Amino acid sequence: MIRSLIAHTAVLLGGGALAPGSGADTTGRNRNMAAKRIGILCLGLLLAVPGWAQDVDTVLIVSIDALHPDALSEKTAPTLHALMHPGHYTLAGRSVDPPKTLIAHTAMLTGLTPAASGKQDNDWKPGEPRVAKPTLFDDARRRGYRTAFYYSKPKLGYLASEAVDETALAREDGIDRARAFFRRAGARFAVLHLSGLEFAGTESGWLSPEYLDELSYIDMALAPLLADVARRGRHLIVITSDHAGHDRLHGTRHPDDYRLPLIITTDGPCDVALPSGAFHLTALRGLVQGLLPSAGPPAVACRAGDPGRRIR
Repeated sequence: MIRSLIAHTAVLLGGGALAPGSGADTTGRNRNMAAKRIGILCLGLLLAVPGWAQDVDTVLIVSIDALHPDALSEKTAPTLHALMHPGHYTLAGRSVDPPKTLIAHTAMLTGLTPAASGKQDNDWKPGEPRVAKPTLFDDARRRGYRTAFYYSKPKLGYLASEAVDETALAREDGIDRARAFFRRAGARFAVLHLSGLEFAGTESGWLSPEYLDELSYIDMALAPLLADVARRGRHLIVITSDHAGHDRLHGTRHPDDYRLPLIITTDGPCDVALPSGAFHLTALRGLVQGLLPSAGPPAVACRAGDPGRRIR
């Protein structure tokens, strides 16, 4: 492939056939100039390839249940707010209809609408069938990752398919379990679900002082885990949610109930640019797939040296 590229480039850069009588000296100069240009082009290609080809060996996806995008201020959530600068983020994400926990998380991990996935109710109990559609856990397994899923609501056990190597209902210790998971060697992929905001929102109201206090606690608790992931080497961190709420309600057709944030950060040399327009929760699987190894070039724009920007 490289040889054919060089040969084709030589024709393009050499300027085509020489005019009659142009002389051998002109031919030599043209060839030398073409060779230099080819060398520069090939060097650029070789330097550019590692930007997406080097493997990401640590992936963490955190879903903070019921997180309203407007709560992500530097004062309330300094840890998460800091991720918005080196990575890319949007506060204009949109959940599925209806915007409820299990339905939304199924859409998040399968990349399918509720109608397409078949999960249109918000209930599941142990012993009932689990998700049958492929999920991000299947994608990670195929790429050689050990996978883990820690969740704080029993109904999310629906998503703990056979593609998950380690799973637990972790109401209080999900972060500790994830830290222990990432201390082990090898390529690792984990999804962590955290709750607390939904209860604060239902009791005191979304964006109430009590709600913001709960987010501050979650933000502080996440800091050591995010530091652990960063120390493991090449990593990808995704922070998102399933839905938000309004007043003391959620799961309705109110516009705020559908809102969610998305933050993506990586230590790679490339700038991850989210697609333009509003981000839909069903797009998360494809976005992450495009950033995993052995998946070819990123499915999203990649430009070296860009410090990141906010996407509306």
